[in-house]
Amino acid sequence: HARELQALKDAHSNHARETAALKAAQAHHATVGERLSYVEKLLGDSADKHAKEIQALRDAHDQHSRSTEDTHATMEERINYVEKLLGDSADKHMKELKALKAAHDRHAGEVSQLKAGQESHASLPERINYLEQLLGDSAD
Repeated sequence: HARELQALKDAHSNHARETAALKAAQAHHATVGERLSYVEKLLGDSADKHAKEIQALRDAHDQHSRSTEDTHATMEERINYVEKLLGDSADKHMKELKALKAAHDRHAGEVSQLKAGQESHASLPERINYLEQLLGDSAD
């Protein structure tokens, strides 16, 4: 029994030394509760900061959206503005094209009348021959 008793005493002493060493090591470390509180505070502060920044961005975006709603024109308004600025529109082109076609048709008719009128006139050599015969004189 003496040996078993001595083995128990040695094991107890060894355990006491290890426990004392662990207590000494833990004395330099924060407790789990302290460490958890620190991490929660750190994350909480960061989460609060991010939440505020996200809200500030949302507010700025909303303000920007509201300000641009008043300044942006619709596509139709923009096209009308450009057409007015250039004095150009599909209707104006159609009117000008019709006017040009009508002028061309009038001009073609006038040319036809002039050609028809020329057919009834004698040519220049024929006219000169006629005058020479009438006067009885020739350049030969």
